[in-house]
Amino acid sequence: MLPPLFRIAFRNVLRNRRRSLITFSAVFLALGVMVSIRGFLNGLQATIRESVVLGQTGALQVHRTGFLKSVSATLELSIPSDEAFLNKITAVPGVKAATARIMFGGMANANDTSTAALFNAMDPVRELLVCPRRNEMIYRGKSLKDSPPASGVLSPELAANLGVKFGQRATILTSDRDGVMNALDFNFVGEYGQPGLPLPDKKLGFVPLALAQELLRMEGRATEIAVALHRFDDAEKVKPVLQAALGPEYEVSTWHDVASYVDDAIATQNFILNLIAGLFLFVALLGIANTMLMSVLERTREIGTMMSVGVRRHQILTLFLLEASLLGLAGGILGAFAGGGFVFYYGYKGMVLPIPGMLVPLHVFPVISASYILFILALAAGGAALAALWPSVRASKLRPVEALSAV
Repeated sequence: MLPPLFRIAFRNVLRNRRRSLITFSAVFLALGVMVSIRGFLNGLQATIRESVVLGQTGALQVHRTGFLKSVSATLELSIPSDEAFLNKITAVPGVKAATARIMFGGMANANDTSTAALFNAMDPVRELLVCPRRNEMIYRGKSLKDSPPASGVLSPELAANLGVKFGQRATILTSDRDGVMNALDFNFVGEYGQPGLPLPDKKLGFVPLALAQELLRMEGRATEIAVALHRFDDAEKVKPVLQAALGPEYEVSTWHDVASYVDDAIATQNFILNLIAGLFLFVALLGIANTMLMSVLERTREIGTMMSVGVRRHQILTLFLLEASLLGLAGGILGAFAGGGFVFYYGYKGMVLPIPGMLVPLHVFPVISASYILFILALAAGGAALAALWPSVRASKLRPVEALSAV
């Protein structure tokens, strides 16, 4: 059986239905919007993380110790790229695949035009085992996997600067690991990059790993090993295990370390979301405070009557706080249920968000945690009680004689 104060509070909430409905609707809307936006943003952030990890960095990366902090002579800090070394990495529990890469700078030449460029050499087959979304960025022409060995993929800016067309030959000129200038030709087969998505370096090129190893005199060597995990969220757990297996000569980094800008962007998004959610909830709680204050003013004689028959001041205070908490909790539960329904539906169906200027739309699957829903429900009930604190204290401080004489 419900305690008497709770039954009275429930009856009082139902007694003034219009005002209670307005307050309830404000909390319902605030909580529904908070859950929906949080679920959508969770899905969007997961999509961004997957795009970076599965399309660019891999979950982990292995370099020679000091490579990431080096500002020059990075080719001298090379590591093995042979099958034995890659198998040593893939033998670590949790590791799914590994691929070697070489990043180097040089000059690209075609049609009597030369320009500085940054090149990324990769194994066309192994690369897709580690970063299966890599080819999503090929928006014209072919990928390296579908092309002859001496092929290259260029960013639109680099291709335009060289004036090179598909099928034409271009040349890479660069110094090998011993400082000797060398050059090799390749066929231009594809363009890399979304039209509406700027690249970190506009003059960018991709070539097969074997071609770069020949050009740089680095047979069996690479500057980076990208590693895929069965679950890329386990990067922090697998990192020390892989580090121990390779020894201090090598440095293992997570995608958080090499793509910290993603975490920074997510932190900014969360801050903005929390600010917006706080404003929504603040407006809803103001409505509760106003409702309870009007209730106190209208029920002055009732409060005086309750006190005259022996109801204690702390019971009056508790009664009004209970009424506010009921409004906040009821609106919060239904709001969270409505927002959760939105998240559940689109989390199952998915949301396709076409981005102007981009050929590949974003596929977002909203998701929400039970802990977040419980947190905002507690926040709604507790915030409602806090918003009603001053009107409740005012009601409990009334003197019975003055309250009974009020009109």
